[in-house]
Amino acid sequence: MNKIKIFFPLVPVLLRQGRGGFGLKSVESDHPVFIDLIYQMVEGVNYVKSQVSVKGLIVTLMLSLMILMSAIGVVHSSHLSRQLFAEQSLLLDRNDQLQLEWAQLLLEQSAWSSPDRLESVATSELNMKIPEAKDINLVY
Repeated sequence: MNKIKIFFPLVPVLLRQGRGGFGLKSVESDHPVFIDLIYQMVEGVNYVKSQVSVKGLIVTLMLSLMILMSAIGVVHSSHLSRQLFAEQSLLLDRNDQLQLEWAQLLLEQSAWSSPDRLESVATSELNMKIPEAKDINLVY
């Protein structure tokens, strides 16, 4: 980084001496200031290009791509996790409803199958009666 800071003040001097990287010749003193800035930027890019290796650039780009893919994977897995949590919540609510219904059905079954109710239905609807002791035969 220090090389770049030192280099930029030297760019106008190098350009005026005709040592530009793209074959730039000396800059006339009557040109506007922005042309000097353009020459400085071109020389700065050339200098940075000469200081950066292609191999390092490729490695950096590959690592950046891997970081980007990892970030997308984290976002995707978080999204799936939230969807599955919402689905689990709905299923737990449904489970609670079914358990409540099952408990009500068990109560209804016990009410319908109680001995007192069976006896009342047998006597009222089927005209059944409890047999007397002399009418009962025991089988051994």
